Amino acid sequence: MDGKTPAGYPGYSAPVREQKNRLIAGACSSVLPGLGQVYNGETAKGFAIFILTLAGLALLLIPGLIAWLYGIYNAYTTAGKMNTGEIPFRETRMLHVVLFIVFAVAVIAVTLLVLIYLVIDPLMSQMGTLDTGSFNQLLGSGGSI
Repeated sequence: MDGKTPAGYPGYSAPVREQKNRLIAGACSSVLPGLGQVYNGETAKGFAIFILTLAGLALLLIPGLIAWLYGIYNAYTTAGKMNTGEIPFRETRMLHVVLFIVFAVAVIAVTLLVLIYLVIDPLMSQMGTLDTGSFNQLLGSGGSI
């Protein structure tokens, strides 16, 4: 572009603007809360939504689901607003996407291990082994089958 040829004239090629796919943004947040925001280039917002969703799911189920649904809606609408120019377009940084996924999987794995260690293991040890003798005592028959 020489700055003298207006758009629409021969020899002029208008720059092609990259577009965000709204469905990909929404689907990413459906699979992993906050991933759609990271796809949209809003990495800090993605981490915040991920943490809020986990905290909400841990405290009570409903707040976590609300945060997750908000993340899906926000990712979908933000991608559309970036496409129309309502808000500034942000590039998708694949390194941020990969790091976010690694972080999220690690946090989920640690959370599950802590849950198993603190909740499920003590419950299993309190139940003891369920051989036929103790099973019959639970049923109240006291004898063999």
